[in-house]
Amino acid sequence: TCLETTKDYHTIALYSHLVPLFVTVVVSSFVLVKSKFSMLSKVFTLFTFGFCLWLLGDVIIWTSSNYNLVSFLWSPLDYINVLFYLFGAYFLVVLVTGKDISFWGKLLLFVLFLPAWWITVTNQSISVFDQTVCEAINSDFLTNYKFYIEILVIAFIGFYALFSQRKCENAKKWQIAAVSLALILFFSVFAATEYISSETGIYEINLYSLFVLPVFLFMIVYSISNLEIFRIRLVGFQLLPYVLIVMVGSQFFFLENPTDRALTTITFIASLGFGLLLLRSGKKEVEAREKIEKLATELEQVNIQLKELDRQKDELISIVSHQLATPVTSVKWYIEMMLDGDTGKLTAEQQKQLTTMQGVTGDLADLVGMILDVSRLQLGKMKVDRTDLDLSTFFRDILAIIEPKAAEKKVKFLKSLPKELPTAMLDKRLMRMTLENLLTNAVKYTPAGGEAELKVWVEGKKLHYTVRDTGCGIPKSEQPRMFEKLYRATNVRTVDGNGFGLFVAKGAVEAQGGSIRFESAEGKGTTFYVEIPVIKKGEMPQVKGA
Repeated sequence: TCLETTKDYHTIALYSHLVPLFVTVVVSSFVLVKSKFSMLSKVFTLFTFGFCLWLLGDVIIWTSSNYNLVSFLWSPLDYINVLFYLFGAYFLVVLVTGKDISFWGKLLLFVLFLPAWWITVTNQSISVFDQTVCEAINSDFLTNYKFYIEILVIAFIGFYALFSQRKCENAKKWQIAAVSLALILFFSVFAATEYISSETGIYEINLYSLFVLPVFLFMIVYSISNLEIFRIRLVGFQLLPYVLIVMVGSQFFFLENPTDRALTTITFIASLGFGLLLLRSGKKEVEAREKIEKLATELEQVNIQLKELDRQKDELISIVSHQLATPVTSVKWYIEMMLDGDTGKLTAEQQKQLTTMQGVTGDLADLVGMILDVSRLQLGKMKVDRTDLDLSTFFRDILAIIEPKAAEKKVKFLKSLPKELPTAMLDKRLMRMTLENLLTNAVKYTPAGGEAELKVWVEGKKLHYTVRDTGCGIPKSEQPRMFEKLYRATNVRTVDGNGFGLFVAKGAVEAQGGSIRFESAEGKGTTFYVEIPVIKKGEMPQVKGA
């Protein structure tokens, strides 16, 4: 009786169910394996597995002659339907968030599954089964519940995709839009054809709609893999030939007309040739891609190792400089005591030697102090000790050190300072660190006969000063790196220097809420521009990063 009822549709039923079943199994298995069982691929497999269960049950109902088997499989179909709809919503949430849903989300899914599951396991999903025509009448409650779940899932996918896009980058927005559209089309076509067939009694409509559903599955996989969420960008190259060959080849089992068989044979041969060409070209791209990925992985590992070495180097420098600071200070103090005569009268030769040692020790102390400042900057621990600083006195003291050096090197030194400068809450040590470094460099890198200039002014609530020289300048290609630690321009590496100066100067300015920049032309000189907020006592400083 079952066969008599559905015999006219056996061929189309087998073809419309088995081909999508094969395609779905291949696609989901491929995705799962290639993505190395990622969370997203697992949920996608749950969704497609539910759909495959439904296809398998439905094809047996259409083609089986055993009414007991038909009755047995008819019972859970609506529950399976609910199952893969909810897994589809689960899949979209994982895609958008990039992580598994929360415990409460899983509890909500379980609650939504529960009614359909309970009705199924208590044998209430079918109210009547007519053996004479091999057809069941479903439970009204389960039929309506399934319909509401379908509407709920479709609406949820649409609204969730719409609102979640607002927080995503453009590439992710397009991906979410494409996947959610494919899911909505998949579920809408499935639900609409089921509803129409149940209302009209023309159940064959379901058979023809199944041909369309794998297209939406491919849309989902392509949308995701194209942006490498599954990390299988070449899914089309690797899957399409097999699917095409199977779909064309499967027609031989259902064709009886010789003409149709001949045409199908030609199509199959053409598909086979096209598939082989596609696989060959895809293989080359896969190999190139794998090579690039391998190189990228190796480069990432090398980069991690270099960062670790850099960290260890900085840590070593910090430790060494801290250990050096105390003995260097002690040596400097003892030399000063001896020069002051606290340890007895010195001969002229002894005084001369100790004076030389004092200069060397002072330079060493400055270097150790600079290294310590570098360490503090890197750790973000540069301490700012703001006190009332008389700017007029501050600039005069610095110039008293720099002008003799310029005169000794025969560099013309120009200065332009206001008659009066305010007193501001600034860190004298950091201010000195920046200004003295810039002026020393200006004199050091300017040849005899050249010029160096300091210009100071106050504008609004900011102190401005520029340090200009007519020295060797900085090559244009190297200018972006001049504030990097240990970097020195190639045209001055024969001149004594350690590469810390500008790095520390920049950090000292920015620690006080200021900024520093420069303009330079190779062979013509360099000008540094510094601006620092003039903070009065009681005002709150605005520091970068605060």
